[in-house]
Amino acid sequence: MALARPVFIVAAKRTPFGTFGGKLRNTSATILGVQSSKAALDSGSIDPATVDSVIFGNVIQSASDGIYVARHIGLHSQVPIASTALTVNRLCGSGFQAIVNAAQ
Repeated sequence: MALARPVFIVAAKRTPFGTFGGKLRNTSATILGVQSSKAALDSGSIDPATVDSVIFGNVIQSASDGIYVARHIGLHSQVPIASTALTVNRLCGSGFQAIVNAAQ
C-alpha cells in the first residue's frame, strides 16, 4: 500500500519497564505516558499545537482514566483539544501497531 504522503519519525521516547508490584506500582500509565510524550515532543523540537492526532500503545489499562489514556496523554502534553486520540492494545506489539496506525 502506497502512502499519500511520506511518514517520518522525528523523535521517540518510551516508558520504563517495571516488574509487577514493583517501584512503579503507584504510577499510572497516564503519568508515564505524559512524561514520555513531553520528552519526545521536546527531543524533536515539536510544538504540541501542531499535533493533530495522538496514538498511544498501552497493554494493561490499570489507571482510573486508562480507558481514555491516549486522550489524557495528549491533553496533559498540551496537544490541542481538537486533536483526535486512539489507544492501541496489541499486547507486545502495541507500540509498533501505534506506528502503523499513525502511518495509515
